[in-house]
This record gives sequence, structure tokens and C-alpha cells, in this order.
Amino acid sequence: MQPCVQVTLRNQACHWILFVLTLNVHFRAVRSRNIRCHICIVTCDFWGLPAAGGTATAYHLLANSLASSGSTNWPVTLLGATRRTSLCEDAKQKLSSGAVKFECLSPEHFHPKVVENFPYEALGVAVVRWLKDAGRSCDIIHTHEWGGGMQQVASYASMHPEVRLIVEPHGGHFWSTQGTRERPTDLFALRIDDLERQTLQMAHDVKSPSAYMLAHLRQRGWHLPADSSVIPNIVPQAAGSSDARQVKQVWRLAFFGRLEERKGIKLFCEAIEMLDVTKYPKLEVMFIGGASQVDMMPSTKYLQQRTANWPVRVQLLGQLSRPEAMSVLKEKGTLIVLASLVENLPFALAEACIEEIPFITFNVGGVVEMLDSALHEDVIVHNISSVSLYQTIDCILSQGWAKTSTLTVGMKRGEKLWHSLHKQHDQNRRRRTSSGTPLTVQVVSMELLQKCRVLKNDICTAKDTAETLLLVPANFQIPSLADLTHIKYLASQLQRLVMSHRLGALVFGSRLPNSFVSYPSTPTWITYHGTEPLCVENNPLLILKDLFCSLFLPEAGDFELFHTWLLIKHLNGAGLITTAFPDPVFSLLNFSRSDPGCFSDRIPSFRKLSGDRVGNLLGPAEDVLMGHHLAVWPRPVTAFREDFHSFQGHRGWYYISYDEFGQENSLQFWEAKQQWACDTDSPASISQTSLHPCASRPVEGGVCCGRKLTVVGVRYVSNIRDPSAFLDLTFEVWPTCGDGLVVEGVLVNQQNLESRKLFSKAFAPSSDPPQRETVAQTIPLLPGDSLVVLVDPLDNHDCDGVYIQDIKLWTST
Repeated sequence: MQPCVQVTLRNQACHWILFVLTLNVHFRAVRSRNIRCHICIVTCDFWGLPAAGGTATAYHLLANSLASSGSTNWPVTLLGATRRTSLCEDAKQKLSSGAVKFECLSPEHFHPKVVENFPYEALGVAVVRWLKDAGRSCDIIHTHEWGGGMQQVASYASMHPEVRLIVEPHGGHFWSTQGTRERPTDLFALRIDDLERQTLQMAHDVKSPSAYMLAHLRQRGWHLPADSSVIPNIVPQAAGSSDARQVKQVWRLAFFGRLEERKGIKLFCEAIEMLDVTKYPKLEVMFIGGASQVDMMPSTKYLQQRTANWPVRVQLLGQLSRPEAMSVLKEKGTLIVLASLVENLPFALAEACIEEIPFITFNVGGVVEMLDSALHEDVIVHNISSVSLYQTIDCILSQGWAKTSTLTVGMKRGEKLWHSLHKQHDQNRRRRTSSGTPLTVQVVSMELLQKCRVLKNDICTAKDTAETLLLVPANFQIPSLADLTHIKYLASQLQRLVMSHRLGALVFGSRLPNSFVSYPSTPTWITYHGTEPLCVENNPLLILKDLFCSLFLPEAGDFELFHTWLLIKHLNGAGLITTAFPDPVFSLLNFSRSDPGCFSDRIPSFRKLSGDRVGNLLGPAEDVLMGHHLAVWPRPVTAFREDFHSFQGHRGWYYISYDEFGQENSLQFWEAKQQWACDTDSPASISQTSLHPCASRPVEGGVCCGRKLTVVGVRYVSNIRDPSAFLDLTFEVWPTCGDGLVVEGVLVNQQNLESRKLFSKAFAPSSDPPQRETVAQTIPLLPGDSLVVLVDPLDNHDCDGVYIQDIKLWTST
């Protein structure tokens, strides 16, 4: 039966139209019901990735346990969610022999291409496309929150009440950046954090590996389902592990974990260097863990240089398979040192307990949930510092022995609890239905400059019986009635979603004129072009009419024109979230804004509000006080992106270039392109976000500012005196052609003009996604000293360049 349609036209002076679409039927999701309960585990971290971590271990062990539980009703599929499809296929060949069905995304899942507002967005859309593949039907979906990309999966699952989404929080973006010098408040970080929050809020179940993680999230204001609880990760053989501690000799120290600062590699090295090794002639040190970067060099090289003069035997064993690592660590005399600064529920600790290998660990994350702290005071280091670590190590080496550790009862019950949870969902799933409540939908086609009060007055005083509003701004093509299947179904689910997930509204992605797809997302709620400074501020939005009329507040008088983000802010004030529906229903006809800030990592100028308006939008007094007055808000002395300007020398920054003879050449600022360059045609340029060199040595005369080579860079002339200033440089490199490029930093002393190379790294051309690089160094600075960052194009490079996340300098205070 087709829905009856009534079309009315009113308020022609305002040039907007109301269509009333009445739904007479229940709309069901187009999904087949499985006879057996099919479990799908979706993870961006899986065995086979070079840097596979704790999330990979947790999900593979969960998948293997559920698939081999003896119940034929639980087929398990594990999706390795990555854009590196060839790497995933290699892993699939190695892992597909077991009971778990291992699958990968295909290149087709990434088309049409998505304009990415944050690094994992296209991946999340691809996973939803995989879930919707013909013939696939997942009754239970497991996924993680970190990265924000799986918010698309949470959105998809929430629209289908017959699907059960279980999210295991493994630590979000802000959690993983603990200990950084500055609060991560860039748009990418804020966007990722909010989408991670939505992933958990929209889940049916949140099962945390540790009580620590639940408390951490709730303390930061995350809204979790009321019945969120703790189920430890599965640890094979934990149930039968020993409850008796053993005494074992110790003369060998093993750092076990990824070789990176977050895992405490520097603190461990500092602690070893404090030891009086003459007291311990048998002392050995080994490093086992995947490679990373420390101080902008490969971790292996860093350790080779740092340990070169240690008067003890040092072994750099690098990445070993789990069985190989355990075999080495079980050798007589070994003490594992777990020096990680941030942890959730460290699997390495559980393995050491089961294998009866002595260890010491910092008191981080859920460590005290894994060990009875009253019985393990000798192995838990409560003060996270190199001095405390040294003191514990020195004590153990002095006595020559250490005790093994035992797991708590809760850790031993993890596997049983996971099986019980899935049995419960399997029994309940047949009672769940995807039918919704039939509603009428009022489609509102708005003007480009739609007045707030007029919009609210005409909608909320009308006598129509419509319960749901579909607000469609100008420049968006309203789907034909035959194509409104998604809208009809979502309207039927909206009341349930408001009650179960506190979902205030749905916004919609759109097909762009360039064939890309773009989804608006927090905190800007803008549809971006992606490659050009073009965007659209308002987006199609579905909301219950009662919510719109009660929570949208144009009467405050701060805004004359309607803004999607303003309506969303009013919903947020009532504790409601907004999410994007993971399927493009609309088509964008043209972009209404052109602004240098129309990129996903910037704020457009038309969003900059006056002080009065900002003041009127402030939240509760306690939040404002904590955020702006009580809490320390460190700021750098200077920041390249914030201080970028059209004048040379502004706040100490100069924009420079060199030719093949080392001669410095002047650049000028081009207003139209908002960049420094020698002319408008040369590839050599400097913008607020990029350093773009140019080389054309094979070409006589060259196209690089009339030269064969143009090295571009920035120079900061210091106005501070600090023997321990801190340089924080983060960038991405995009060399896809030519022979690559070199990024280097130099510190020039103003008094004697001597230069000191701070770092230098070459990047070869690559088709892989760019990798973020970080330089974090302490440098002495006097007034007049110069910090120079250069990008050298080598012999033949005239495309792409270096994306500058930022260059910041901090004082030691």
C-alpha cells in the first residue's frame, strides 16, 4: 500500500513550501532474519597489521572463543577494517583457517569517495557499505569507539532495533593523548572525541574491559547506557592459572611493549642509567616490542644510540610473535618491566601471570583490577616516574629475586561472562522487531537566508498533524517520493531513538556535484567540498516537531537567520545528540559559501561570532569555570598556523625560499590564494597549512620561480631567552611523484651565526596514506636566534609537499 500524499502551499512571501507526507504503514528494515545468531566483529586493529595492538588481541581472542564455544548457533565473522586492503588480504590468508571467518573491505566499498572531516570517516562509511552488502545480516555487532570512525556503524545499528551493537571502550583520542603538553583542541581532535562519545551513547551495550575505563569516561561527561558494565577481555588459560606466587631469581630486565614514549621507553632507559651497574655484574637488558618512533627517529636507532655506552649486555629483539616473545621472557632470570604510562587492561600483564614470569608495573588503568593490590605491593610502582621505577628495580636486583603474580577472580571469569552475554542476546533476539511507529513527515523547503522566527512561527502555529519535520535548506535537491524510503523508515524509528539513545535529530550526507559524498559532522556541522574552499553551512535535518518547537530558541534574539548548528546546540543543551545518517539521501546542487576557512580543519570567517553572542551561548557556570579559570590552559610562545600572516616578520615569522646556489630569494603574499610565493604560477609556495617546494633541474631554465630549484621554509626569530625551550613540530608528507623530499630543522645562533641541525629526514615517493611525523626537542633559545624549517625537493619534485599540523615553541615554564 502506497502512502497517501497531501501537498499544501502557504506563506508564498517567505518562499518556502510545506509538503505533508502521511505514512499509513509500518516500514521494516530490509534485512533477512537469521535462523542462527550471526556475530560480526568490526575492528580497525587486527592481527596482521604491522602495529597491531591490544584491541586486535582482545577481538581475535573474543572471536576465537565464541566461534569454538561448541554452539553451532554462533557463526563469527571478523572484519579487518582498513583502507590497506592488500595488507588485510595477506592477513586473511594466514588467519582464515580457524573457525572464525575473516573478511576484508574491497576497493568498491570506498566508492563513491567520501570527503573526510577526520581520518577514519571514509573507513566508517565503507564498513556500513560492507554491512549492507547483499546477503549479509549481523545479529550482534562488536566494535570499538576509538578513532570515531565506527560512529557510522553505531548510527546504522541504532536504526535497526533487531541488531544488537556491543561497544567495548578501549580508550579514545583524548585518553591516548594524556601527558601531552597542550590540550588537543584542534577541530580534528574535537570531532573525533564527540564521535567517540556518540559511538558509546548509541550502543545497545557498553562492556568495558575495566571499571577504570568506565569511570574515566563518566568523569569526562560521556553518556553511557544505564546498564553499562565490566567484562574483562578474554585471556586464554586464565581460568586455570595458579593462585600461588613463586619466588624466582632475577638478573635480566626486559622492556616488553611497543617501543614508544607512551609505553614508557624513555622512563625505562632513564631508570637503567641511574643504576650502579658495578653492583650487578650479571645484569642484562633486553627490549621486545614493535617498532615506533622516538624523537623523530626509528625506535631501534634511538635505542642503539642511547644504549651504545651502557656497560651491560643489551639485546634489541624488536617485534616477535607472541609465542616467540613468551619463549624468550620465560628464560630463567628475567624480570619484565611494564613501564607504560597509559593502559586500559594490559594483556601482557595477564600473560606474565599465567606463564609465571615475574614483573613490575606502573599503577595505571585497570592494573589493580587484575591484581590484588594488597598482595602485590612489591610489584606495583605507584609513582609514575623514572626515579620510582629505578628504586623498585634496584631493590629487586639487590635481593636477587622477585615473586610471580596471580590474577584476580574477576579476570578469570571473563570468558564465562562473554559467553553468558551472547546466550542472553541469542535468546532475546527473536523478540526484537524493526517495525516502527507510523508518523507523518512535514517536508520544509527553506530559503537560502531563512529567518529563524518566521520558520518557527509558521511551523509551530500551523494546524497540521505532522509529527516529524524534514528541514531541507536551499541548494539541496529534495528526493522524489519514490526515493524517500530512508526518510520514511527513519521517521518511524525517531521516537524510539529519542527515548533509547537521546537522539535529538538526524542530519544527512549528500552527493556533491564532483561525485564525492560529504557528511556534516560535529562540531561545525558543515558540508565541505574537500579540495576547494567551498562549503554549505546548513544541511537537511530530520527532527520530531515537538522537539523543534520546544527546544529551538530564536526568541533569544541573538540570531536572525536559521543555522543548522544553532538548532543542534539547542538540542545539546537539553542533553540530546545529533548524528549523521550513514547514507547520502540528498544531492547538493551547488555550494553557497566560498571562504578560506571552508576546510574541515578550520573555522570559516562567517562562523566567527561577536563577544556578546559567544557570551550568550556559554554553558553551565561550573563548566565555564573549570574550562577557563581553574584549569591550567598552557599556550605556546608562538604557533605557526595561528600566527600565519600576510606580513613578513609578524610575531617573528618569515617566509623564505632558496635556489640551487643557496641564495635566499624573496617571496610575496598573494591575497587571492592566501599564500606566499614568487608568482601565481609556480608550484613553490607557503600557506597556513603547507610548505610546497619545487624542482625542475632536468628542465633548462626551470619553472620554479625562474630557477631550477626552490627550497621553501619558514624562519622564526626568537624574542625569548630560555635555555630549555621546547620545540613541538607535527607534519605530514605527501610525496607521490618525483624523487621525494627532505624535511630538516636548523637552529642558528645570532651571536656567532653558527648553525646546528636539529633534525633531518628524507621521504621517498609513496602511494600509501601519509604518515604523521612529530619532532619534540628541547633547544636553547636567545633573543635573535633563528629556528628554520626547510623542505628540500631534491632533484626532481614538483608536486605535493608537506602538510603542517603546526610548529610551536614553548618556554620551559
